[in-house]
Amino acid sequence: MATAIRLSRSESRAPSQTGATVRFVARRIGRTVVTILASAVILGLLWQFAIIGLHANAFIAKKPLDVYNYLFVDSSLSQTTAAENREVLFGLLGTTLLHALVGFVFGVGASIVIAIVFTLIRPIEFMFMPIAMLLRTVPLLAMAPVIYLIFGNGLVTAAFIGGVVVFFPLLVNLTLGFRSVSAQSVDLIRVYGGSRWTIMRKIAIPTALPHFFASMRIAVPGAITGAMLYEWLFTYEGLGAAITSAKSSSDYGMIWAIVVLITVVSILFYTIATFIETAVLAKWGPDAGKAVAK
Repeated sequence: MATAIRLSRSESRAPSQTGATVRFVARRIGRTVVTILASAVILGLLWQFAIIGLHANAFIAKKPLDVYNYLFVDSSLSQTTAAENREVLFGLLGTTLLHALVGFVFGVGASIVIAIVFTLIRPIEFMFMPIAMLLRTVPLLAMAPVIYLIFGNGLVTAAFIGGVVVFFPLLVNLTLGFRSVSAQSVDLIRVYGGSRWTIMRKIAIPTALPHFFASMRIAVPGAITGAMLYEWLFTYEGLGAAITSAKSSSDYGMIWAIVVLITVVSILFYTIATFIETAVLAKWGPDAGKAVAK
């Protein structure tokens, strides 16, 4: 009888706990959306007032309305229509996102594997972490030609250039997260015969989730930046290369439209990463129960 009562209580708590998690995630998402919209309005106003206040050349410096007209309003003074401009830009964006995805996957995968190895085998961390930090101080613009000379042009070079931007912040934060496990939890696993890998799976990975997602929010726009750098330096594809060609033809409307487009896309992916972070940490993070209870 007592067992049946306990089971019924646990079953009744499960839906309420799930509902509380959903409400918590919805509140966080709502606040994030409102914050982004408010920031976009403020940024647009600052952009408008800065150009007016600096008396910038209207042929070069475009205002928010100019970019809107370039993308959505046809003009008799332009040789292309707004629909054609959008088609070109979104086609270039697809290429850039492909390069960014390759670099992002490579950087995230490599950082996770190496951070786990560093945590499980401490001597390897002592040997190679200083080397990784030394490489991090080298500017990417100086490192990119070396990567190009070794691997040539193609997705491998895009993976390395984009991955470098993603790799180092994730490696450092993940290693720190894995090291943040409590000694009591480790002792408990060891008392029951658990191995280092058991400690990693049961304690270290959940503990490192906040560090992982904090780095992911930086890594997502960073991968796009790396992809555009690769295109700007070595290819005739994507938004990075389009900036160079638009500058040579004095198509400043396209340049400003690319800046706005890539900013919006970066914010969009940053927001998606934030939503995923909120949902995952509310369900599986180290403070999952506490987060929902707040």
